[in-house]
Amino acid sequence: MNSAAENVVVDSPTFVAPPDYVPTAVEYPFQFRGNAAEYFRIWIVNLALSIVTLGIYSAWAKVRTYRYFYANTSVADAPFEYLARPGPILRGRLIAFALFSGYVISGHFSINLQLGLLLLIALLTPWLIVRGLKFHARYSAWRSLNFRFVGDYAAAYGWYLLLNVLIPLSLGIAYPYVRAQQKRFVVESHRFGDQPFKFSATSGSFYPPYLIAFCMIIGWYLLSIAVALAVFSSGIAGRGAHAATSHSAMLFITVFLYAGLFMVFVYVNSRITNLVYNHLMLAGSSLRSELEAGELIRIYLVNSAAILCTLGMAIPWAMIRMAQYRAARLTLISAGTLDSFRAVDSADESAVGAEVGSFFDIDIGF
Repeated sequence: MNSAAENVVVDSPTFVAPPDYVPTAVEYPFQFRGNAAEYFRIWIVNLALSIVTLGIYSAWAKVRTYRYFYANTSVADAPFEYLARPGPILRGRLIAFALFSGYVISGHFSINLQLGLLLLIALLTPWLIVRGLKFHARYSAWRSLNFRFVGDYAAAYGWYLLLNVLIPLSLGIAYPYVRAQQKRFVVESHRFGDQPFKFSATSGSFYPPYLIAFCMIIGWYLLSIAVALAVFSSGIAGRGAHAATSHSAMLFITVFLYAGLFMVFVYVNSRITNLVYNHLMLAGSSLRSELEAGELIRIYLVNSAAILCTLGMAIPWAMIRMAQYRAARLTLISAGTLDSFRAVDSADESAVGAEVGSFFDIDIGF
């Protein structure tokens, strides 16, 4: 027998947000759950098969590595996905290897031919950057939605070729401005689903990190000169019977100099990474990056020492350690819903640009 209460319908009033209503931001820390023992097994198999197959398996090794790190990196309880296939990567690597081999071999026949190939690669750099960014974005996904890169080649040639002319003309003063415009092009040409990324940093905000780095370089060079003068004036670096000691002193000074330049590089990289991520917006969401240069230097030093002492066997441990630190310093801040993105169909992308860019150490990415 039904009670009267079961027939009563209670109308729930619909919530209407006032004009000044600001939704509460929710923070989602990035997490990396990989561990060194687990990844070591993947790494050692990748290494062995790549050697046995004379590098052919390296394309499969890259996919396995990326898929492991993507799958173990998550935010808001959703892991990332790496969707690329080994076949296109192998074709891209073969083309990159052929181009690189042609560049190296040409130097034995004609320096002009080698310089011509180098000029060709320089002219192709903007194209390679766009192709590489398209490939990396197309095969990266989160919450089953792909990223995309929609930047065009004409804009890339403007930002990466024509704008670079300002750097020597301004004696380097325009370098931070150029880097700021290039970062803006990369960020704002990316999409997640149907939503574009926004970049709010100004060109002026790029100057302090680079100016500090410039002062650090000058200071370290002066300190290196002082150390060199102290070493040689003390009589440690003699001649003749003391030639070995002289070589040791030169090695010490060289290592001292490059150690300082490496620390400057880490400082700039951490500051620029924080600057870019902290000014990135996506449909009401933003990122907070808190990399610390001192902590990164310490991690690099410990990682390098471990790799040298283990003859390379600590590489998986070092990679896991760095991934854990970077994830722990990154947070997604959302003032809206994470379910408002819609999928957009994307065509397959060639891996040629990404692999050639990797061969010639071309800067691709944020």
